[in-house]
Amino acid sequence: MTRAEGRCPTVSWGSHGEFAQLYENFLDAVYQSPSSPVTGSGRWKLIHSIATELRTRRARRVLDCAAGTGFPAIDLAIEPSLRGLEIHCSDADLEMLGVLTARAKARGIEVGRLTPPQGTSLGDDAVAALRLEWEELHEIHGTYDYVLCRGNSLAYANTWGGGRDVTSADSIRWYLGCIATKVRPGGHLHVDAPWRLDLPRETYRPVATGAVSIWEQVTTESDCRHWRVDFKLPSDDTLRFERFSTLLTIHDVAAMLDDLDFDETEPFQLSAERPGFGVIIAQKRG
Repeated sequence: MTRAEGRCPTVSWGSHGEFAQLYENFLDAVYQSPSSPVTGSGRWKLIHSIATELRTRRARRVLDCAAGTGFPAIDLAIEPSLRGLEIHCSDADLEMLGVLTARAKARGIEVGRLTPPQGTSLGDDAVAALRLEWEELHEIHGTYDYVLCRGNSLAYANTWGGGRDVTSADSIRWYLGCIATKVRPGGHLHVDAPWRLDLPRETYRPVATGAVSIWEQVTTESDCRHWRVDFKLPSDDTLRFERFSTLLTIHDVAAMLDDLDFDETEPFQLSAERPGFGVIIAQKRG
C-alpha cells in the first residue's frame, strides 16, 4: 500500500540481519556520495589504491580478517592487475558473511577460494567455514604477506553486532596481537582508525543509493563514539541502526604496533579512503 492509499511510513529499529543485508548500500553511499572526496567510482578508486599497495609490496598471499560483506576482498580477488593473488577472508559475524558468500557467488567466485586453510573441508556451510574470531586466527595454517583489518574494525571489537558497552584499549591491543601473528616476518599489516579522538559532531545528508536513501550521523561522547544510520526503503519505511565504538585513534594503533615489533607505523591518508580515517601499513620485523 502506498502513502497515497493512506498508509503512514514508519521508523523502526532494525535487526542485525536487516543491517547486514543493507550494509552494501551504505558502502555505496560512503564511496559515491557528494560528501565523499571521491565521486562516482569511489569504490573502484579505493580498490585501485589498495591493489597498488599490494603490488608495491609484492604481496601474493593476503588475509582480510575483518571481511564483513566482502569489500574489498571480493574485488581484489578478481582485480586483473593482481593476477595470481591468493586472498582469504574471515569475520566473526555470520550475518555479514552470508552476504559475502552471496556476493562472491554473484561474481562467479567459489567461496572455497576465499576460505583460509584450516584443515577442514567446507562441507555444506560455506559461511561457517569463514567464521573466525580474532583470537581464533591461530587455527589458520601458515602466515600471510599482507593482512587487512580495515573499516575501523578494531574500534568495534566485540560490539559490531550491537550493544552499548565498548571494548577497552587493553583488549584491543590484545586483539591486534592476535591479528599480528598471521603476518609473516617482513610482511605487512594494513589497519585504519579515525585521525582524532575529539571528532566534531558530523551529519551527512541523505544519499540515494539504488532505491534506498541513507542518512548517517556520528557523534563523540565522553567514553565512546556513537554511530547512527537510517535506511529509507522503497516502501517509505525507515530502518534505524546504531553502533557504539571505542574512542580509538590511528595514533593509538601506531603505538600498539610499535610494541608488537612492527616498523613503518606512521599513519597516512590512503587515496580514496574516507578523509576522517588514517591508515597504517606496518612491516613486521624479522
